[in-house]
Amino acid sequence: NRREFLQKSALGASALALGVGAGRRAYSANEDVVVGFIGVGGRGTTLLKKTARMFGVRIGAVCDLKTDKVANAQEEARKGNPFNNPTGYTDFREMLEKEKLDGIIIATEVGNHAKVAVPVLEAGYHTFCEKPLETTVKKMDDIVRAARKAKGIFQVGFQRHYNIGYVEAIKKIHSGDLGEVSFLQGEWHWSWAIAGHWASDIELGGGEIVEQAGHHMDVMAWVMDYQHPVECVAMANIKRKLDNPNEPIGEDHSASAFKFPNDAIFSYTHMFYTPKAFEAEKMWVYGQQWGVDLVTSTLYQGDDSTSISESSGTDWGKGTNEELEAFFDNIRGGGKEKPRSNVETARVATMMCFMAREAFRDLDNNKFPTEVVKWEDLGSTTEPEA
Repeated sequence: NRREFLQKSALGASALALGVGAGRRAYSANEDVVVGFIGVGGRGTTLLKKTARMFGVRIGAVCDLKTDKVANAQEEARKGNPFNNPTGYTDFREMLEKEKLDGIIIATEVGNHAKVAVPVLEAGYHTFCEKPLETTVKKMDDIVRAARKAKGIFQVGFQRHYNIGYVEAIKKIHSGDLGEVSFLQGEWHWSWAIAGHWASDIELGGGEIVEQAGHHMDVMAWVMDYQHPVECVAMANIKRKLDNPNEPIGEDHSASAFKFPNDAIFSYTHMFYTPKAFEAEKMWVYGQQWGVDLVTSTLYQGDDSTSISESSGTDWGKGTNEELEAFFDNIRGGGKEKPRSNVETARVATMMCFMAREAFRDLDNNKFPTEVVKWEDLGSTTEPEA
């Protein structure tokens, strides 16, 4: 039976010790939080597999425009837990009408987030939406407005907020013991590229600085306590051979610099097609006579180094299990907790991506000029109230 299956499962047994709290309705000890998935491609399937193995959660429905992906998601859900038997849909609105769900996980292409998230939020569902918020300021603003009005949770999939190494390192910086941040430096360099994938499509992915580098923009905005940068200058281009040079696809190398209100500068490079030996992820924070390596969660002072918490190494997905568990626990608790990665933090991170893209890309003419872009130049209509 279900209880025996979970008690024999290593994941089920460990999760059992956490207990199940009361939700917006009364959750009994053996009652599952029931969730639906919208978008079950690569990232969506990764989230679904992890969810399928979690105690106290049942996957009730899956939705994707492609029927083969729906069938695969149903199979993966059952593999993770034989008590999962999700109904498959190709229309998410039909899924919302027919299913009794406690929460929705959205992992569509970035450029379809608003199309899905806004009606899901307006319908009152607790919502987990993958990062970044969207590919344009207007569509991002639509999500922000809906999330601010929503009755349910709106959590965004920036998993480093749930990675203990980053949490403890940034807590140390925010404690004030080290002094003020003066400089931030980051890089994400890859030997492969996203060419041909939807993520390289400007309309669906927003460009690599949006679709992927948003993770790093979020972390550095977090370090700065989400006081947004005042301006950005950047340059980028495409070096890979293009079948259609006039097609506006994502850049494959870029360099950006942001200035924050306290004059701290964030310097960032994002590269593809590098030699394997050049692959690297770096997120360094500097002050006077100190520095913190966020990836390894290490503090450097003079010649001394001190481990703050766990190193992430090359585990870029670290924190994903924890962010999902936090979402489900929040549902059980009635959605009373503000997620660590929420619409306001994600808004700043997404806007930083847009600042860099505006500074190095003229999308209307598919050119790569070098510009200085100020925060207000983006024209967002959802600025927080003073």
